[in-house]
Amino acid sequence: MNRQLFFTLDVLSLAGIAFMLATGLFYYGSLPEQMPIHFNAGGQADDYGPRAMIFLLPGIAIATSVLVGLIGRDPKNYNFPVKVTDENREALIGESRLLISAIMFVTNLLLAYIHWGILQIGLGHQTGLNATFIWLFVGAILLLTVNGYVRMKKLA
Repeated sequence: MNRQLFFTLDVLSLAGIAFMLATGLFYYGSLPEQMPIHFNAGGQADDYGPRAMIFLLPGIAIATSVLVGLIGRDPKNYNFPVKVTDENREALIGESRLLISAIMFVTNLLLAYIHWGILQIGLGHQTGLNATFIWLFVGAILLLTVNGYVRMKKLA
């Protein structure tokens, strides 16, 4: 597996987290006391909470990245969709690590998009989230998962 690709995905994931933290801190003083914290399927806010909630998504991204990073260190924690043999073990581990890195990247990108949208709504620059983009991110995660499954099945 290409170590440069893993490194790039991981750095981009961390950049997404840094973006959320930096923008949250930068705009915090300009945000209203009540911020949207939940959106319906159409991207319209349907619940509100204190502006400190602007740090919830970065917190989720950090916690998820740390947890997945710790669990993903040991291939014994993986649940492969095929029988693991001495011949395919290293290739399966590589595919799994690539899948995990790619999904974490897209997930953190999704969280950063939602975070930015919440900031823009709070600042009065937009009225809702573009639900199409959210569904595209979710679709990308599903496609990555299916692709990873198929690639691992081919290694059986």
